[in-house]
Amino acid sequence: MTFYNVVVPGSVSQGTEAAPVSLVDIARGPTGFEQRKSKRSRRLRRFNIAKNIRSVNDVYDILQLFEVMNGPQHSFACKNLIDYKSCKPANDISMTDALIGVGDGSNLNFQLKKQYKVTKVDNTVVAIDRTIYLPMVASAGIPAPLIAVDGVLKTEAVDYVINYETGAVAFIAGHAPANLKNVTAGFWFNEKVRFDTNDLSQVMEFFRVGSVPSIPLIEVLND
Repeated sequence: MTFYNVVVPGSVSQGTEAAPVSLVDIARGPTGFEQRKSKRSRRLRRFNIAKNIRSVNDVYDILQLFEVMNGPQHSFACKNLIDYKSCKPANDISMTDALIGVGDGSNLNFQLKKQYKVTKVDNTVVAIDRTIYLPMVASAGIPAPLIAVDGVLKTEAVDYVINYETGAVAFIAGHAPANLKNVTAGFWFNEKVRFDTNDLSQVMEFFRVGSVPSIPLIEVLND
């Protein structure tokens, strides 16, 4: 049970179906009133990446991944094109997208988080945090993560370092955020997932065109 930091090919993930799944017990009494109790503190995401499989090479790419991961045994990375930024998917990230902590003058360690928010009719905001484990490394078309303290952008490897397989942000000694100063971040991220099936059916439809009827994935938290 190991995490491999390899990403589902982009040509395949373009058609990803994604669903956050809550686990809530609902008991309805004879009067129709309900009691609802959440059995899990956060939603787990389920995905199906079969929709955009077009060519036999796409099929083979998924087959290779399934073989190396030994089906559901090991986990890997997947990009959810609906939810892969610290902000809305059509917006550019900013250094103040997500509050990841408040300085106390000595704490050096913070964890990347994303906030999901709704505004009530009285204009108060209700928000929940989601821990982010797989921030994306800067590359062509992917911006570097942004970390700021009190609205001032900090420099990676000078002020802090990021663990790209845990989402941990560690400020370097002498650079601890000052007392009561907000530590904020902006970033792109992947999901840590595994195959949610023990078998992978493949179909050769005609020359160089293939399909995989279903490729279910599920988010994992502990690899």
